Amino acid sequence: MYSSAAASPRELYSARGSERPTRQPPEAKDNGPDVDSEEYRAKLAAAKMMSILKAREKHALRLDVSVYAAAIIMPQIARSAGWPKNLTIVMIRSYIFLLVNYFTHGCCLYFLAKEELVWDAFAGQMFLCDFGKDSGDCPGAANCIGPAGTEFAPARVYSWSLWPTRMYVRDSLKGMFPDRIDDINRLADPGEYGLESYYCRLLCCALYTVTVMSDLMGSINIMKVFMDIPNKPECWVGYEEPTWADKERAKAIHGWTELDLVTLKIAGMSLPWKILNVVVVLLPKVFLWKITAEAGTVFLMETSAISDLIVNSVALAFILQIDALLCAELMSETTRSILEKLDEHHLEDYAYEDNVEEMPDKDLYTQNEVQIKRSWNCNELWDLFPLKFALCILLTWAFTGYYYQRHCAVDDAGGKVSISLGLPLGTGFNVLNAFMPRFFPILEEEEPLWVMPET
Repeated sequence: MYSSAAASPRELYSARGSERPTRQPPEAKDNGPDVDSEEYRAKLAAAKMMSILKAREKHALRLDVSVYAAAIIMPQIARSAGWPKNLTIVMIRSYIFLLVNYFTHGCCLYFLAKEELVWDAFAGQMFLCDFGKDSGDCPGAANCIGPAGTEFAPARVYSWSLWPTRMYVRDSLKGMFPDRIDDINRLADPGEYGLESYYCRLLCCALYTVTVMSDLMGSINIMKVFMDIPNKPECWVGYEEPTWADKERAKAIHGWTELDLVTLKIAGMSLPWKILNVVVVLLPKVFLWKITAEAGTVFLMETSAISDLIVNSVALAFILQIDALLCAELMSETTRSILEKLDEHHLEDYAYEDNVEEMPDKDLYTQNEVQIKRSWNCNELWDLFPLKFALCILLTWAFTGYYYQRHCAVDDAGGKVSISLGLPLGTGFNVLNAFMPRFFPILEEEEPLWVMPET
């Protein structure tokens, strides 16, 4: 029941004033990053890219397209398909080309060794070592006496292509005019055989080591695959029809052929096959790499001219590319296509590292923001260290050290000079002399052909 007396607006306002709640300021809302902003999309894209690529770099392997890969892959594909005649033929031809590669590669190394140990000795070429290294500081430096017994000077340093000719001319003049030997020594100065640049030689040796690193990494990848796959025969060949549409429709949409539906992957291999591949493929590959790296380093260490050093540092890497050359030029298109179609192999931790496909964008963005804001940790500091570069430096040091240890000696002044040069008894030179000279040295005359002159 309503009161007959109407209340004024002021009275109503006063009456309700005591019941009116205090007005609170609006709470600040955290709506997160603007997903449509350019900054957000750039950070998200970088996070996805680096996560995927780092996972592939660490845990994804792909065998090189070469005769070595063909000798490993083709028998497993033929086995998986039940040994059909056409695949068996391709497998046998892969082994034939593997033998051709071993023969060609070995012949190149054999002839390089014969040039160094036999023909250079007949030419009277002593080992270069550090002759002329300090020619700009002579006299008074550690490497100031040359193979002819005189002091180096910048104007008296010559490469081997020039120095023997100059020595021959001087000695011929002495034979023709024995009564004028003093004048000939004064006017017909042959100079000394030595380096044009010691540091250019070191740089070219390091560059050569870089060029042969890819072959070493290929051997390491093969070893990782053998260690990762199970010791049981698994199928390497598959045929996958699309499940999202009819096969013919999917082929029409993507322009596929039946070959695109065939899958080739690295899978399990029985232990006997692993042992066979290690003995027939991996160990000979590593051995040839070692001999080639050593022979190339010795060849460069024996090169004195700057221009020859730079050219030879690149040209010598051709020897380790013989397997890829044979595969590209002589093996059939079918074999090359199979090698190229083989999927990359993912190691055990790949699925754990490559989780970008399953992670929500929001979580990946948050993870990236945390990485941006926090301080550097030990793993990231370790990633700053270039492992391959360090390995190149270590290998260069090892191969050049092997050259000095095998061919050089330290003289009284502290310089590294050539050991005495012996004259071979003949041109006979077998495989053991070439590949294991320390255990099977060539026969030489008792009297050395050249001995470092005393200072």
